[in-house]
Amino acid sequence: MKADYFVLNIQNLDSRFEEWLSENAFDFGALGISENLPFSQPEGEEDVFTKIPDKRSLDIYFQTVPGSEFLDTIRARCPQAKVTVKGEETRDWLAEWKKGFKPFPLIGSHWVIPSWCEAPPEAKYKIWIDPGMAFGTGTHETTMLVAQALKELKSPSLDSCLDVGTGTGILAILAKQMGFSRVVATEIEEDSRRVAKENFEANQCQDISLNEKQVEDLTEKFDVVVANIIDGVLVRIQDALKARVRPGGWLVMSGIIGEREPDFLKGFQVKAWDLRVQKGDWILYAVRL
Repeated sequence: MKADYFVLNIQNLDSRFEEWLSENAFDFGALGISENLPFSQPEGEEDVFTKIPDKRSLDIYFQTVPGSEFLDTIRARCPQAKVTVKGEETRDWLAEWKKGFKPFPLIGSHWVIPSWCEAPPEAKYKIWIDPGMAFGTGTHETTMLVAQALKELKSPSLDSCLDVGTGTGILAILAKQMGFSRVVATEIEEDSRRVAKENFEANQCQDISLNEKQVEDLTEKFDVVVANIIDGVLVRIQDALKARVRPGGWLVMSGIIGEREPDFLKGFQVKAWDLRVQKGDWILYAVRL
């Protein structure tokens, strides 16, 4: 393999030596430095917490093989550190990812189609998607569960839909294609709102109302409210979700992983569930309020 750049990996580095290394690496031709830090994510939470260990792991990037003087200095100052050098080939990671993202049926004749692909003949309803940096390509089990629920629940009496945390906007677009005349989507992440807006326009769904409000700040009620969010957040915002459902309407929630289902059921207060569906490790619950 032809190497386009080189990575100097240092394992078991004493934290006291890290500052010297960061200050001096560029004098030896380094292009950049990254640190590999372990992290934890408490169950049911979105926040990720970084752990700072006593022994560090660093990657230092060079255009050419780092000189022996630099390597010898590292080994002399921190003899317990493990030092390796590896050549790497430059790759277009976005292009690599795009190769694996192909058109697929989301539900029935509703197909998700990447913006750089052609639509297959069997795609009667096309959901054109360019995910960008937003979450949601439609391939995840949680999205497919909500799509199936929308198909089963849609009726003339259910005409408005709220998509909480829309991401790329796939479920909001699907709701519009299924015949919901009033569709509102919320998304608090600015980059995701931009992507969702672009996807709405690409699918001639500019009439989907997209805003940055938290669900707690909304006042309108809907026939169907969908929330494809991690289970801990669903429990935390349950009062706001319930408040957005019209009497006789449906609250549909996905993002509940099997191993945390007991905690979700303990924390989310309803008299009885009307629907439970599982796909892989993920579970959807729905209730008519």
